[in-house]
Amino acid sequence: MKELLTEWRKFVNEVENPSLKERADVWDVGRWMWKQEFDDPDVTIDTLLEQVLNRLFVISEFLFPDDPEENEELGSGEGFVRDYMSEILGNTSVWFENHEVKEEDEDKARALKTFVDWLNRNIDEMIKISDSGDYENVMNSKAHKILRRIAEDETGNMLVALGAQLDKF
Repeated sequence: MKELLTEWRKFVNEVENPSLKERADVWDVGRWMWKQEFDDPDVTIDTLLEQVLNRLFVISEFLFPDDPEENEELGSGEGFVRDYMSEILGNTSVWFENHEVKEEDEDKARALKTFVDWLNRNIDEMIKISDSGDYENVMNSKAHKILRRIAEDETGNMLVALGAQLDKF
């Protein structure tokens, strides 16, 4: 499990996503708030998973709307998507830095780490596809479908089930 924690810390410290680096001021303030909540020793991985799923639902609604005309009035929603992605990265980073993963939670921890890594790698492309205005392309995007499937499952079971396979995409 220590190798997972080391791998996670390395990933978080080497985020290369320029759109996230541009939001460094938001990251610093957010990181302080996340630290307050997610470094508490009583916060479980299930709490973290629930928080991630809540953010994913919002991201999914902007990237893969049920009715694309509704989102046209709001704009692309890119700012919301990036803010929620920053929150997911920050909260997950703080939790992993401050908690030892229990043996019974190893599958959840691996799946969550793999999913967050996958989402971070694919978020720019998903935003680009969503902003293209080609709703058919969004409907056929494998990344959008995976995100939507995981976001719609409030239990987190889908994230845990698909997490190990996301390295392949």
